[in-house]
Amino acid sequence: MEPQGVLGGFYRLSEWIMRLAYVNLLWISFTLLGGILFGIMPATIASFAIIRKWVMDKEEDYPIFKTFWESYQKDFMNANLLGVFLFIAGGILYLYNAYLNVLPNNLSNIFQIIFYSVVLTFGFVIIFIFPVFVHYNGSLKQYFINSIVIALSFPHYAILMLFIISVSIIVFQFAPILALFFGVSINVFLLMKISFNAFTKIALKQNQKLECDDKSEQISV
Repeated sequence: MEPQGVLGGFYRLSEWIMRLAYVNLLWISFTLLGGILFGIMPATIASFAIIRKWVMDKEEDYPIFKTFWESYQKDFMNANLLGVFLFIAGGILYLYNAYLNVLPNNLSNIFQIIFYSVVLTFGFVIIFIFPVFVHYNGSLKQYFINSIVIALSFPHYAILMLFIISVSIIVFQFAPILALFFGVSINVFLLMKISFNAFTKIALKQNQKLECDDKSEQISV
């Protein structure tokens, strides 16, 4: 029987700490298993897949290693393909920024505004693309489109998620030992938690629309 009261709260907190540390160590291990280059994306997707289950189901009673391994294998190709697209897009933005300095000042200012707008949108895509990938079924094109649409529909969520990542980077620079155990998993948990709130609101709106459409059909009959 699970302890109650303060002791129960401490027990649940300790359990969550252990779970998040375990997922983080799995992420490191499977990233190395893929030779880092080919392991980082599927390991990240697998981490989101695990934590999505915890966010959706408060029971949290899942075989972590088995679920992680199955997701890693299943999404290995698509995850790396997604990584290639993100790498290419990031490379294009880097080159674009490098060439801004050679433009005349009047043109440079205009293109800088465009550049920073695109960078912000790209940042929104990156923070939402992983939760979208594990939550919805679709093509890579649909994942990118959905990430942009969701980010623009919930800009306060997107800004909060970027803020969380920025703060975690600063914190883990001062406490690198914590990054070993929570550097990825804590960010994955917070991003998935916030994203799931957005997904839930979208689902509610879609259900309400379907109910309205059904009522309209009944009235027209």
